Amino acid sequence: MERWTSPRRTRPGRRAVRFAIACAAAAGIAAADPEASSLHFARHGESVDTIDLEGLRRIAGARTLRVFDPYENGEVAFEAIPFRAVLDSVYGPDWRSEEEILFTCRDGYQPTVPTQRFLAHAAWLAFARADGSDFAIAKHESGRRQSIDVRPYYLVWDNLDDETLRQDADYGWPYQVVGVELIRAADRFPEMVPPAGASDEAKAGFGAFRIHCSRCHAVNGEGGTIGQELNDPVNPLDYRSAEWLRSWIDDPSAILPTARMPRLNPALVNREQVLDQLIRYLDAMRSARPSTSDGGASNDDR
Repeated sequence: MERWTSPRRTRPGRRAVRFAIACAAAAGIAAADPEASSLHFARHGESVDTIDLEGLRRIAGARTLRVFDPYENGEVAFEAIPFRAVLDSVYGPDWRSEEEILFTCRDGYQPTVPTQRFLAHAAWLAFARADGSDFAIAKHESGRRQSIDVRPYYLVWDNLDDETLRQDADYGWPYQVVGVELIRAADRFPEMVPPAGASDEAKAGFGAFRIHCSRCHAVNGEGGTIGQELNDPVNPLDYRSAEWLRSWIDDPSAILPTARMPRLNPALVNREQVLDQLIRYLDAMRSARPSTSDGGASNDDR
């Protein structure tokens, strides 16, 4: 799939914009000074707090944690802070009744993780490798293994003895984290929701898209910015067949060996069904582009 960019056409609320600006500022600082350690916290677009590494350590302390790192495909020891304790300190116990947590990363990655996952499993904010080496991971990307700087924070999970987490591969492992926000999906991503009358398969595909795709890709301007926008003004099904797109999502490297996009998690339960559902979702979204474009033209004018 060729890479291209398209304008973001949605207009998020002012509070979400303010938090996005704060995260963008943090990302800029972190890029210029990788040692910068400020982490911004928000709830439904409203900034709550900004805490540096020393402040986070005062909340809960740090310990050495060994995990099975999904990118390195092996055990790694990190210096890390228990994330649940940080959430309790920043938000109080009410965070436990929230729907999702959105992470903003300085490279444009924007994954969301259900709050229930943090209640069921132990997540940690890693800030250094325990062996004192560079805070980076060896990740297979664009056809080769590369060292990726993960500063300032890398969300990791205590998964050595947790088979469920191990099967999820890199889902829920954002790095270069500069922002944490409690969100409701319908409020934060209204333009990503399937249109009225969408099939059950498309609705299931929306759920799968939120988990596996929206961390890198936007739909109608909402989602991550590492990959291309997938609907406005052009949906990949406008110029590729469903069969080709399904094969691409299945394993991009089989089509383009240097593709940066990883294949859909091979250990995923009902993987073939999920592939079909993702295609149904993207197809349904072709009728749900924003009603107006720059200059006031409607989709019907294209």
